[in-house]
Amino acid sequence: MEDTKLKMKVHYTDDEKKSLSKTIEDVFIRFTSVMKIAQIFEPNNVAFLQQLKPFYFIIQSLLKNLGKAVLQFRGNALFFNTIRIKIDFHSYQRFKFLVGEFKKKEIEAIGFHADLTAEELTRFIMILAKSREKNLKVFEDFTTEMENQGIKNIFLEKLNPYDISTRMTPEEIKRSCKKVFLKGIVHLQEVMEREKKHEKIHFKTTRRLIQSIINLISFDESFMLGMTNIKNYEEYTLNHSINVSILALCFGRRLGFEKTELVELGMSAFFHDIGKLEIPIEILNKKGKLDDKEWEIMQEHPMRGATKLVLLQDLSYFPVRALSVALEHHVWADHSGYPKNWKKKEVNLYSKIVKICDVFDAITTKRIYRDFSFTRQQALSMMFEKVGEEYDALLLKVFANMIGIFPVGSLVALNTGELGVVVETNPEEAFVTRPKVKLVTDSTKNKIDGEIIDLAEKEPESNQFKRTIVNTLDPEKYDVNIPDYFLAQAVG
Repeated sequence: MEDTKLKMKVHYTDDEKKSLSKTIEDVFIRFTSVMKIAQIFEPNNVAFLQQLKPFYFIIQSLLKNLGKAVLQFRGNALFFNTIRIKIDFHSYQRFKFLVGEFKKKEIEAIGFHADLTAEELTRFIMILAKSREKNLKVFEDFTTEMENQGIKNIFLEKLNPYDISTRMTPEEIKRSCKKVFLKGIVHLQEVMEREKKHEKIHFKTTRRLIQSIINLISFDESFMLGMTNIKNYEEYTLNHSINVSILALCFGRRLGFEKTELVELGMSAFFHDIGKLEIPIEILNKKGKLDDKEWEIMQEHPMRGATKLVLLQDLSYFPVRALSVALEHHVWADHSGYPKNWKKKEVNLYSKIVKICDVFDAITTKRIYRDFSFTRQQALSMMFEKVGEEYDALLLKVFANMIGIFPVGSLVALNTGELGVVVETNPEEAFVTRPKVKLVTDSTKNKIDGEIIDLAEKEPESNQFKRTIVNTLDPEKYDVNIPDYFLAQAVG
């Protein structure tokens, strides 16, 4: 019916948007909460009713005051009516859950009519939450089930057919991640070669590369993070720069950055070490400890990098904030570090983000002067020892939550005797210690090309978890090459 279409736009003044923001945030929180609880409990459960009642009350209030209530998914963002729901690191997991539910069900929007009843809302929530049990797979299944259950005051709109038809399979996404990762290394190498010859750098190409990474992160963040386990010992600067870019972009999404901000952050991270082009190779690749003079030269690379970026011929596609990141990514939270002549009162937010990502990737990578690397868990522990001194406390906490208790790429021992590589963290707060794991040995430690198992799975009879992590291990001691397991998933 025509009155269920979303073509009509509602415009709000800035004051109206401000007054509505808290209510809209409540809609988002209540909707995700009631959906999650409905996946576990039946509609007569007290926990379910405690979430449903305030959700229904808010919708009724908005319908009365605004005349319509529509939650819409557009381009990896959520809108209520025409107001975008602000996502920060506190609400990121809820956002990821709800957008995932929308995408899986091919739903672009959910709208509510003024005559909505609590019973209709209950039936609708249960249809969405129990879709797997009811074998509801495509959009038409949901609309048919809603008609069968007499739901007349809730309507759905289907995701744009173009978006559905061009949606990549999980395998295609992984292949694209690998392709873009390698393209990033090649592009940075070309940039450095052009810069040495004083030729124009094509920043438009860099922007497109960063935009591709952002899109792929929105499809499969865990796999993109997994790619940062790839470490090239001989081409450290190239590999490191693309890794820091990926980490920074995932970090920025957790902080609720808009896409334009993410592009700026990604480009800033991509060029943060460009000053090392002017550091003599014998210093960069020295196996032993740098002497005082060599260390003094090494500390010049932030200033050299910022100066180099300022002198570039074409800044039309280049973010000005990248100058701050190149200059400040070795400045500590307590304003020590280097360059020594840094005098600003406050470090740029992008610089703080890139610093954390820079150090994390560096200490989890073997170097010419260090024939070992720290595990990702060890790296986070070491970084937390300097929280407030070297790193911003709040940002480091958000970063650690993103990386996870068992970071993607960790080798873990299970209570079954099997070993596995963590390939995806669990977004549910209750299951942060139960990621998805690729089995790499059997219970007797024989190497296998095992399946990917979800550690949140339970035995139906006992309701006990099938497998549990008991320890994290050093991959080198068990002759496990972590990058191989990610590259193997991206064959083709």
